[in-house]
Amino acid sequence: MTGNIENIERFEALSNCGGLDCSARSDWELVKLMCDGVGEAFTEIVARYETKLIAYSRRYVGSLDLAKDICQEVFLKLIDKPPTTLQNDNLGPWLFRVSHNLAIDIIRRRKFELTGETLPEMTCGHRSPLSSLAHENDTEMLRSLIAKLPDDFRQVVELRIYGEMAFKDIAETLEIPQGTALWRMHEAINQLRSLWRRYES
Repeated sequence: MTGNIENIERFEALSNCGGLDCSARSDWELVKLMCDGVGEAFTEIVARYETKLIAYSRRYVGSLDLAKDICQEVFLKLIDKPPTTLQNDNLGPWLFRVSHNLAIDIIRRRKFELTGETLPEMTCGHRSPLSSLAHENDTEMLRSLIAKLPDDFRQVVELRIYGEMAFKDIAETLEIPQGTALWRMHEAINQLRSLWRRYES
């Protein structure tokens, strides 16, 4: 608990330092400046990644509030134990990997806590197709189709769409070869096309 309080205090302190334009700095430069106590560097990192991290986490946990909590925890971890190296000076893969792990932990805890009575409430994906079509527009339907993909394919699609990540960064985040990431995206698109044709018919 004491460690968390100290991290939050550091979070607030870093967010309120003054005087340096960091907008043109690379992610790696920002991390080094942040470690030196430059608050604008941390603020710039948050500005670059906060919205994307929240959108990505929300696809996993289904709750905006939980996604915001995950995002804050990611930034606290960045302050507490920043990465010592970054591939291509890009912090995105590290942030998304931490976000992914935190979201998975929440999902696992949910599954562990669920009882037989509460389980149906969590399985909204089991609605009939007619019910889904009656209550969701095409964009929402596409999101539901993405959720039906196998986990390996879905992760790549979500990082690409919601995280706006390049495939090399997706590969680093998921710890797979870049060619594997590209292949999974290709297969995911094929499956989505098939699912979409069924939806349109």
